[in-house]
Amino acid sequence: MATPAPAARQALKDANARWPKRKKASDGIMGDVRHQKTKSDHNVGNAVDITHDPASGATGDEIARHALNDSRVTYVIWNKRINSRDGRGWRPYRGSNPHTHHCHISIRASARSDTRHWGWARGVTPPPPPPSRRPPPKTLPARNLKRGSKGPDVQKLQAALVKLGHMTQAQVNTGPGIFGPQTELALKKFQARHGVPSTGFYGPLTRAAFSKLGL
Repeated sequence: MATPAPAARQALKDANARWPKRKKASDGIMGDVRHQKTKSDHNVGNAVDITHDPASGATGDEIARHALNDSRVTYVIWNKRINSRDGRGWRPYRGSNPHTHHCHISIRASARSDTRHWGWARGVTPPPPPPSRRPPPKTLPARNLKRGSKGPDVQKLQAALVKLGHMTQAQVNTGPGIFGPQTELALKKFQARHGVPSTGFYGPLTRAAFSKLGL
């Protein structure tokens, strides 16, 4: 026997919490006699209708917007339009019910028991924004270096190698700012540990490996 999906129940529960004074005349999960004569997710309890009630703030536009961002949803019907979350966006819906009084949300059968809060729930913390791309570290040399290179950029490289334990400050002091054999050996050790060809050459690949460490 078909039963209301827990995810659908949660959708109504969250709507009630967000808009406690909203009207519920068009709410529904299980299909009525009319639905039983058609192919509908309501017939197996995998759909939910939430009443459009602008006076309370529970608008179909907001409900649809949140639903379309939820991975549990297969499609949304609202205000004579349907959106199947397949990249085509909204398109005309020509069913007998224009869905102007409620927003219809169909739920994947495999997600019917997923009772996470829906996007319109009160007090739900929004997902964190995607991590921003880290700018190139300012402490690393910007130019390529190799044995024989000299100057402040070599000192920056040596400082990074000391910080990571690949060479000692005493080794640096024998040739600060000079890319000598000690610096080359230390760089090769770093490269080997971090999946970079152990050439002893400081170039784009090695610079990227240092960048991942936040140096």
